[in-house]
Amino acid sequence: MGQPPLAGKRAGRHRQLEAGDRGRAQEAHRLGVVNEVVPLAELMPTALRWANEILERAPLSIRASKQAALMGLCHPLEIALNMQYPDAETMRHSEDTVEGPRAFAEKRKPNWKAR
Repeated sequence: MGQPPLAGKRAGRHRQLEAGDRGRAQEAHRLGVVNEVVPLAELMPTALRWANEILERAPLSIRASKQAALMGLCHPLEIALNMQYPDAETMRHSEDTVEGPRAFAEKRKPNWKAR
C-alpha cells in the first residue's frame, strides 16, 4: 500500500511554505492560505501562541474542524460543504455546545468536558 492520495499533495504544499521564500509566504497570506507571516526568529513564539489559542477552544470543536478540513480536501468545495461529518454531529449534541454560550453569558472561561 502506498500513501493516501493527498499525502503527497499536502507534503508538497508544506515544502513550498517552509522553503523560507518570503514572497511566496506573503502571497499565501494574501490568498488566505496562511493566517500570519513572521520572520524566522519569531516562528516558534508565534507557533506557540497559535497552539495556545487553539488549546483554549472546545476539544470537540477542534476535532470536528480538523475532520472536516481533512475529509473535505478530497472533494470540491460545494460537495465538502454539504458532507456529513461525524465529529461535527457529536459536537452539536455535546454538553460543550451548551457550556460555551453559557460561559460567554456569565463572562467566564468555559469548562470544556469534551462530551
